[in-house]
Amino acid sequence: MKLNKKSLMVVIVLIGVSALLIWAFMGGRREMAKEQEREQPVKAPSRVSIVDGESVVTLSRTEELKSGIAVAPLQPVSHQAEIKAYGTVMELQNLVDLYNSYVSAKAQVKKTEASLDASRREYERLKPLHENNRNISDKTFQAAEAAWRSNEADAHAAQAAVHAIEATLRQRWGVVIAGWLIEKSPAFARLIQQQEVLLQTTLPPDTHLASAPRTAMVQTADSKLVSAKLVSRSPHTDPRIQGMGFFYVASTQPGLLPGMNVIVYLQAGSRYQGVVVPAPAVVWQQGKAWVYVQKGTGQFIRREISTETPVKDGWFVLKGITAGDRIVVKGSQLLMSEESRSQIQVGD
Repeated sequence: MKLNKKSLMVVIVLIGVSALLIWAFMGGRREMAKEQEREQPVKAPSRVSIVDGESVVTLSRTEELKSGIAVAPLQPVSHQAEIKAYGTVMELQNLVDLYNSYVSAKAQVKKTEASLDASRREYERLKPLHENNRNISDKTFQAAEAAWRSNEADAHAAQAAVHAIEATLRQRWGVVIAGWLIEKSPAFARLIQQQEVLLQTTLPPDTHLASAPRTAMVQTADSKLVSAKLVSRSPHTDPRIQGMGFFYVASTQPGLLPGMNVIVYLQAGSRYQGVVVPAPAVVWQQGKAWVYVQKGTGQFIRREISTETPVKDGWFVLKGITAGDRIVVKGSQLLMSEESRSQIQVGD
């Protein structure tokens, strides 16, 4: 059967439209595939490998410089063993109240002594007059003697009040602090003016010292270490701990507020050799402290350290790292991030 020209044209148009649709469909699929390929994340090459069971982060020299990695060798350090004691920053209101009572009592002593001196002089003036031909009446003389005796009793009572306050001071705060208050020493003024704080330090119950160290290190609430000076033995203990007590003073710090409980480190016992890890070198993960040790050109291994012995510039460490090890002192967090990224890629 022959197709006429009109039918033939329709067939040709349909074939052309079909071909166009197929071409468009195939082109769309190719574009979609390219788009999906572009959207896939580009995985950077891993810089972490396992050597002898340890994770090793390897960086090129260019990557080290770009990341700002800095390393430094650890120096040998001698450190004396320490006792960890418990400290409380003392509230001084009781001490201030006793001071005010003491000042009032001393003023009363001066007042009664002045009255006593005046009445005694009057009595001594009238006594010869009364004895010589009774130039004054018995009543006048007796009144002068009564005034003298009364003022004498008042003076004794005022002095006894002062002694009672002094005894209370010694019983509550010890002889040294009581002396500061009584003598109005600069040390007492620094406490009242909040230039220094007073700490009661209590040893663990099973620990005894013949004498406390002259200095101690106090770990503040914000983890700073502050030097403290010994004041005296405390005349009482912390009832919660039941150990020997000592008073120390330290400069006022934001992390040392009245009522705060702190840790105090007292040097006592043998000396040990170790290293001091500076605080900027330490990174924390899951509550543990880590440092990165350089083991070769561009190779860094993470090591756990103990933070049981804080020192002023970081932590004193006995195990895990030694003198001469080169540790990362700047950029440790970047190395930790590189390890974490590697673990995520492995998981994916």
